[in-house]
Amino acid sequence: MADAIASYRHKLYAIGVLGFVVILSLLYYFSAPVYIYIIAYMWFGFIYGILQQYGRFCFASAFRDLIMVKVPRMFVGIIIGLIMLSIVNSYIVAVYPDKYIIESIGFHGLLGGIIFGLGMVLAGGCATGSLYKTGEGNMISFTVLMALAFSQAIFTAIPRPYPGFDWFQAHFITGKTLNDIGLTKVLFGGVGNPNAKYSFIQHLLGDTLINAVLVGLLLLIGVYVLVVRKPFLKRRARQIAATAGATADGGTAKTGFKDELAGFWSMISASRRTSIAAILIGIVAGAQIFTLAWLQNRYNFTNFGQVLAGKPAIGQKLPNGNPVSPAAPASWPQTHAVPPQVSKNNTVFDPGYWYITTQEAMFGGWVLHHIGFSVTNNTYFGLNNGIPSPWLSPALLLSIGLILGASFKSLLAREFKWKFPHSKSGFAYAIGGGTLMGLGARIGLGCNIGAFYGPAAFGNPSAWVFFVGLFVGAALSAKYINYFANRKMASDDMDFDIKL
Repeated sequence: MADAIASYRHKLYAIGVLGFVVILSLLYYFSAPVYIYIIAYMWFGFIYGILQQYGRFCFASAFRDLIMVKVPRMFVGIIIGLIMLSIVNSYIVAVYPDKYIIESIGFHGLLGGIIFGLGMVLAGGCATGSLYKTGEGNMISFTVLMALAFSQAIFTAIPRPYPGFDWFQAHFITGKTLNDIGLTKVLFGGVGNPNAKYSFIQHLLGDTLINAVLVGLLLLIGVYVLVVRKPFLKRRARQIAATAGATADGGTAKTGFKDELAGFWSMISASRRTSIAAILIGIVAGAQIFTLAWLQNRYNFTNFGQVLAGKPAIGQKLPNGNPVSPAAPASWPQTHAVPPQVSKNNTVFDPGYWYITTQEAMFGGWVLHHIGFSVTNNTYFGLNNGIPSPWLSPALLLSIGLILGASFKSLLAREFKWKFPHSKSGFAYAIGGGTLMGLGARIGLGCNIGAFYGPAAFGNPSAWVFFVGLFVGAALSAKYINYFANRKMASDDMDFDIKL
């Protein structure tokens, strides 16, 4: 009886979360029809939250499990999802060429990846993992998010000549990177031409086949050979030897190529839940790009900051190639934001695709600004992004939607539980790990999603530079855990998701 009551209560709370998102969406839309754009961000975040909670989709868990306990389940699922996302992206960027963005390749990606990898394993969750775990009621993960947000905001707000983001950009990024190097561009020409356009087949052959599928398969084969193969073939040999007449001379049972394939497939199928979630995330991420580009065409803007400022970007072109209207449509709000809510270019952070850490930096900057700190005298906030109110920040609404989606799913599954750290070390690891992730994200110009997962799926070789750093940082952090803090970190306090 008590169990039935608890189940009913959790379902009621889940319906309450869903109802809240529906009511909030209606309030936004009736306030101004163009707000359907940020509503879409929130709903896509909601779907991401459901899928991530279902698949326990977390890069920290993937790297940590693989390195520390030789369990490749989540890592394999993430790579499978990357391949699916790349296929979807090849179609999207063929339809909307302006979404084909090539990240720069340089030392910043390697360094940022190392710092981020160190932080995510120490914190017990990556940027995306910390979001969905917060939705499950984990206040340690919420602490990680706050540390990530404010470390980014403080680092980017430090003006030159002091060692902040502008200083680092001037010394290690500007003029010191390889730019516009995408696999499709290299194969079919167009390096250095930002207006070059390619067909779906060309993107599929370059960005998807080489940068995602082949590299992904090499990683999966490497994991199989180094982690899975030996124990699987031992079990396989025992099974063969136990079969009547397995060997004619009664000797040692031998395994062959078919057994190797069976071992590889067993590794793939063992990650079924994470793989399903990752594949669906890839499809949803592609649908998000398509939907947001369509809405930009529908409501006549190229960046949501133009809507907030009430000033169309005259001379620019919409994703479908049509020019932006010189007059603000009636569907836009009539109250106009000014700097620092929008940048000097009337823009806010509006990537149009799945992104995680920059919006947290926007939130940290907004809080710092409103308690009296000067945070806009720099490239990051003042010139490029602006610091809009959290309820009008497109990508931040995606993160909020992700937390709510994870809450909805965990309540339905009766997995929601308020969780607070039981020791000072819990807070220390959360704050330290979150701070390192924030610094790594800004130095590397993105997190595990923005600097690796998304760019890798778009055909950017820069993603694999960040990936190498991510793996090195995660390995160093895992070594620290094994030798100095294994018992404390393996407790429930850090919410590790190791499943043997």
